[in-house]
Amino acid sequence: MKRLFWTAAAIAMLGAGTSCVKDDTPTKQKMEGVWEVTAAYDQEGKNILAPLEVPVIAFHLSSDNTVISTAGPMMMYIVYGDNKYTQIASTVDQVFNYASLDFTGGEFFVGDGVQDRFTLEMKLEGLPGQKTLTTLLDLLGISQSWLNVVIYHKFMDVGVRFNYDDTQMTWDFDNITKAVYNTKDQYGNYILWQGWPVNNFSRCSFVLKKRSQDISSIVQQHQ
Repeated sequence: MKRLFWTAAAIAMLGAGTSCVKDDTPTKQKMEGVWEVTAAYDQEGKNILAPLEVPVIAFHLSSDNTVISTAGPMMMYIVYGDNKYTQIASTVDQVFNYASLDFTGGEFFVGDGVQDRFTLEMKLEGLPGQKTLTTLLDLLGISQSWLNVVIYHKFMDVGVRFNYDDTQMTWDFDNITKAVYNTKDQYGNYILWQGWPVNNFSRCSFVLKKRSQDISSIVQQHQ
């Protein structure tokens, strides 16, 4: 009887140990794939998802660091803040015309191994066909000298965390996160864009769910 007791105890301890095995899967590998934003909160915990879904927020993060997304409205909210976004919300769905599958591009960067921070850079081009931010920047009251440009919005040290099976990912734009906005010259070199203060970006969190479809299919499902 005593031998049976110790055998059962040993099995229980072994099971407990294997359930706590450290996950060494590289963060970049976990992030790759198609994700849909299913929840969004400001720094007070208020739900901010509804006005950003035009018609849905989805990301495709590729192994070569490229990003294809419907995150134009989301990025406008992060960069220019709630008050400014509210001013242009009725125009955003016209500018970011995802019905024609005109997506927003960018890149993401993660260090080797397991990380809890990453960099996201999204370029806002705006109007399909014209590919400029003229309309939105004009509505925001930004000086004419800053119009007619493609802007690369880079956010460094964005928090990233996963649930137990890596099917849910959360991004935190918090007080550790830093922003820098650039344009490019004729040689492709970055030029600092000073049309909007980098410290004014919204501190908020986004919950993303892993999806098996491509972005085009996800957009069509929400139309």
